[in-house]
Amino acid sequence: MKVGFIGLGTMGSSMAANIAAAGHELVVNDLNRSSSAAAEEAGATWADSPAEVARVSEVVFTSLPGPVEVEAVALGPNGIAEGAHDGLAYFDLSTNSPTVV
Repeated sequence: MKVGFIGLGTMGSSMAANIAAAGHELVVNDLNRSSSAAAEEAGATWADSPAEVARVSEVVFTSLPGPVEVEAVALGPNGIAEGAHDGLAYFDLSTNSPTVV
């Protein structure tokens, strides 16, 4: 399965590493490119935007700091919604607000 992961902070980087270790093809993105180093060493591919992650993935996970970041990544310019396609599943693992979800 081709999995996208956006948000490679303390929690996200560990989750992404587990996805790669399970043998899934992994595409990653983060505001800070250097955060992707461990994931890329494990075989992940870098995508330049959340939209690009969505375009090439079957499922996308986000692990972001909060509601503002989730809205920007999901619905903002070059966000997941711009790259979404039929069959794409999106799971938000962030500390989020029920109204944003």
